[in-house]
Amino acid sequence: MIGKSQPDRAELTAALQWLVTAGVDTVVGEMPFAWLVPAGPIFVAVDARREVTPVVARAALATINADSLSALAAALIEAHSTALFADGTPGDAMVIGDRPTAADAAHGRVFADAAGALLDKMLAAIGRSRGDTYLANAVQWPGSGSATPAETAASSPYLRRQITLARPKAILALGQAAATALTGSTVGINRQRGHWVEVDGIAVMPTFHPAHLLRHPTHKALAWADLCAFRARLA
Repeated sequence: MIGKSQPDRAELTAALQWLVTAGVDTVVGEMPFAWLVPAGPIFVAVDARREVTPVVARAALATINADSLSALAAALIEAHSTALFADGTPGDAMVIGDRPTAADAAHGRVFADAAGALLDKMLAAIGRSRGDTYLANAVQWPGSGSATPAETAASSPYLRRQITLARPKAILALGQAAATALTGSTVGINRQRGHWVEVDGIAVMPTFHPAHLLRHPTHKALAWADLCAFRARLA
């Protein structure tokens, strides 16, 4: 019997590229797993030895004296002139995305693109709007593509202070970048979503970013389940 030859490097690369193009971002095991069954809490390990770069140090120093959201916004704009601080109204609900898009920059506000329009519909579906929800991003200045680890680290002091001053009861983290910025976990969003994580005493629900839902509409049912959990937590 002639044995099956092993695939060469080109074949393996082509197979992986096909999976990426198809939208696969999480590798699972061979055994079946009930993804929709509620799981236990996710414990996040925080590395206290995280390197503090000069940029991060300056950002942290700039936030120390910010005793209001307006003062924090001014400090951010002084350091990053293209930054977009937030939209909506501080209250019990806060939504955090990845970073401002080119459309956001053009309109001068966060979530001003097609993904933002979908976010407005998502909020309306649970009886909320920008009028009673505070919208922000993990990285506050526009850029192409997802935020780099260095950009996330530089933005972190502003984001942490922003959350402290806004004092939300719960946060909806939209997408991998926002979830990682808040929890420190690099677990894929497919596995993080749907599970509450407590960060600095605030409940955080990771879910899909609206931009992802525009590309993968079949995931809207999962996002709806996360929204319902978010609504229940705010009740």
